[in-house]
Formats: sequence, C-alpha cells, structure tokens
Amino acid sequence: MSKLKTVTSREGLQKTNGWKQFLALLGPGFITAATVIGPGSITVSSKSGALMEYTIVWALVAAAIFMSAYTVIAGKIGVLSSESLLSLVSRHYGRWLAVLIGVCVFLITGGFQTGNNIGVGLAFDAMFGGGIALWAFIFLVITLVFLWTSNNFYQMLEKIMMLMVILMIVAFVGNLFKITPDLGALASGLVPSTPKIWGLVVAISATSFSIAGAAGQAYMVQGKGWKLPDLRKSNASALIGITILCLLSLIIMITSAAVLAPKGITVDSAVDMAVQLEPLLGPLAKWLFLLGLFAASFSSFVANAVLGGMMLSDGFGWGRTLNDRSVKVLGSLLLILSTVVAAVLQVNPIQLIVVAQATTVLGAPLIAIVLLLLGNNKKVVGSHKNSLVTNMLAILATVWLIYLSYNQLTDFLK
Repeated sequence: MSKLKTVTSREGLQKTNGWKQFLALLGPGFITAATVIGPGSITVSSKSGALMEYTIVWALVAAAIFMSAYTVIAGKIGVLSSESLLSLVSRHYGRWLAVLIGVCVFLITGGFQTGNNIGVGLAFDAMFGGGIALWAFIFLVITLVFLWTSNNFYQMLEKIMMLMVILMIVAFVGNLFKITPDLGALASGLVPSTPKIWGLVVAISATSFSIAGAAGQAYMVQGKGWKLPDLRKSNASALIGITILCLLSLIIMITSAAVLAPKGITVDSAVDMAVQLEPLLGPLAKWLFLLGLFAASFSSFVANAVLGGMMLSDGFGWGRTLNDRSVKVLGSLLLILSTVVAAVLQVNPIQLIVVAQATTVLGAPLIAIVLLLLGNNKKVVGSHKNSLVTNMLAILATVWLIYLSYNQLTDFLK
C-alpha cells in the first residue's frame, strides 16, 4: 500500500512539474501575444466581421504566418547571443540605426498604447460612467505604480500576462458553441480578394502582425535566461503565443460575422461589440465582454509600455532590462503621452482605435529588414542561419509591410 502511495505521489508530482514546465515554456510567447492582443485586436476583428463578414480572413491568416516567422527569428537571436538585440544592431550596423529602430518601436507601441488607453476607458465608462478620459488617467496612475514598485518585473509581468490571456480565451471561446457560422463563406474568406474597406485590412494586419512585438521576443527569452539549448523552447513559445493571438482574433471575427452582421450592427461602441456574446450569455454578455476588453487593454497596456521604453533605451545604449531605470522612465513617458493623446482627441473612440492600430505599420519595414539581416548574419547566429522557408516567409512579410506602409502613408498625405 505504501508503495502504491509513493508511486501515486510521484505521478502527481510529475504531472505538477510537467504543468509548471509547460507554463514556463509559454511565458515569453504569452508576453509577446499579450503585447499584441489588446482592444485594437478585439475592436478591429469585431468591426471587420460586422462590416465585411468573412471576406478578410485571409489577411488575418497571412498576418499570423508572418508574425510567427519573425517572432521565431527574434527569439533565435535572443537565445544565441549574450548581447541585446539593439546592441547587436549597434555593433554590426551602427549606433544610428539602433537609435532609429528604438524610436520606431517607441512610436509603434505608442500607437498601440493610445488604443489601449481608449479600450480601458471604453470598458469602464460603459460599466460605471465617468468618461473615457477619467478611466484612462486612473489606469495610467495604477500602471505607473506597478511599473515603479515591482522588483522582479519579468516574473510578475509573465504571470499577469498569462492570467489576462487565459481570461480572454475563456470569455470568447465559449460563444463558438452557440453560433452557426457560414462555413462556406468562411472557407471562401481564406482566398485573397479586393476588400470593401481597405483601412480594416491595414488595421487587422497591424494588430495581428506587430513587428515591434516580434522583435520584443528577443528580450523576453533573454529575460528567461534561455540559451542555445533552449532554442526549441523559444520557437515553441513563439508559435504557441502567436497561434493563441490569431485564433482569438479569428473567433471574434467569426462571431461578429455570425451575430453582428445579420443585425446590421456596425460597431460604434463597446456595447455594440458585446452583442456578439449574447447567444451564450444573454444579459450577462455586456459585463463579460467588458471584462474581456479590460483584460485585453490592461495586459497590452503594461507590455507595450515596457517594450517601447526598453527598446528605445537599448537603442541609445542606456539599459535593456525590465528593471533598468532608463527603461522605466521611457516606459512612463510612453504611458503619459499616449494617455494625453487618447484624452485630448475628441473623435469616435472606436474609429480612433482602428486608426491608431493602422498607424503602427509605419516604420515597421525597417525593423523587419534589420531582423532579417541579423537572422542570416553568421557573426550573430553562427550555423543557425534562417532556413530557406523562414527567409521566404520573412521576405514576403517585409514586402507586405512595405505595401501597407506605403498605402497608409499615402492616405495620411491626402
């Protein structure tokens, strides 16, 4: 009997350790996904499904493939080098380029952060009133306190991001069992076609393929202390995180197409988006959706601020870890500026989120090109250069980013 108990306890311990190892594996990928999953992803996916149903599913799938390729490249660079990403850029290509990339990432994450501020404000204004600006400033203060008082920042960030992402999955996946999507139309949406609203294609690409978020994987794996023996873990972490990100966006697009489009709801408020959960939750849909919107906003709120501050600081050579003072100062600056922009701009908040996400493609091609060069640089990755398939995907992704950036820039100049 004692032997049986010993075996049982060992099996239980192995299962517990296996679960902990699995969660540890997910850490960097979950943080990268949480950086990208925000109110922008939810809003753009909801609006796309409501207005164009399944016709731009192809753009989301392409974004997922491109994001995966670049996240794997960045993770590989992180585990194979003791230097940070922008330290490598500085040494091989010049400090000026490292600074320029740092500035680009800071501006890109600033675009995401503006959407995050609005998302937090939308959720709590719909629940309690008070206005978007009030709640944006309240959560600015909360996040600043969190940023400056945490001693072991990576571990705390990892746990919060995982919790928030899991909460969003629970909030949205259950609804799939209550709706009847048009599977034929969904399959047709995998074939690229000319979209009715090009701006939503740009926005869905920007929210699901964040080159800044992909670059951040290099810092996340170093934060875990992963080295060459952990390369496979880095790749698995990246692929799992991005798969979760894009499946969640796809689920929201499908539910919007199945629930919102037939009702003619064009998504002009957070409450409009909440209607998509009514088949499962009825009157509780509003509250659970708003909770999910808040979870998406706050997880991305923290991660984006840290990423923008970290890469700009590293670009200047001031510091690169999540606990460096320069990273916290610049992250705080990003938080404050984006909150002010979100509070000052008096336009439709849903439309502002879409525009903020679309602007993040500007500057992205430069980051993509540099990551591609580093991934093929023998002095950086040794014998672990990008495979032919990875390079082909990365080149296609870069061309796509250049095309999106060109179209976005021409729209701004009109």
